[in-house]
Amino acid sequence: MGISDGKGGGRNFSSKVLKIELSGPGRSHFGILDLPGIFGAATGPITNRDREGVDKVVTAYMRQPENIIV
Repeated sequence: MGISDGKGGGRNFSSKVLKIELSGPGRSHFGILDLPGIFGAATGPITNRDREGVDKVVTAYMRQPENIIV
């Protein structure tokens, strides 16, 4: 399992985020992001590069004060 970059180098995670937004008349802007969970160690096919990439994506969203992390 992995995400193909089209160059033969498979990856396990992507920095692209699935985002669902709701909007309409009289409705405040609302979006839901599904981010990967942070993990502490590389195991099996998951590499340290994967871990560092996930940490970078997740912490970038955590630093934005308008985001609520659940």
